[in-house]
Amino acid sequence: MAKVQPVVKVELDPLNPVPEICAAIMAVTPYHPGQEEAILIGVQEAIERRLNQLKKGVEQDGEQIRESSRSE
Repeated sequence: MAKVQPVVKVELDPLNPVPEICAAIMAVTPYHPGQEEAILIGVQEAIERRLNQLKKGVEQDGEQIRESSRSE
């Protein structure tokens, strides 16, 4: 018996990331009727986690720079 699976393959232009990522998200949501809000909330949470990681990384980098300049 044939196996049928919906697959979305996406090629993104890294020079234009925001609209490309948005288009990829919009391409996936029709496969999950009634769950678009949950998907978008999940994506939002993932983005917030990454932004927090970036913020912490900048803070840590700043602390390391200050520490190394003090030790000189």
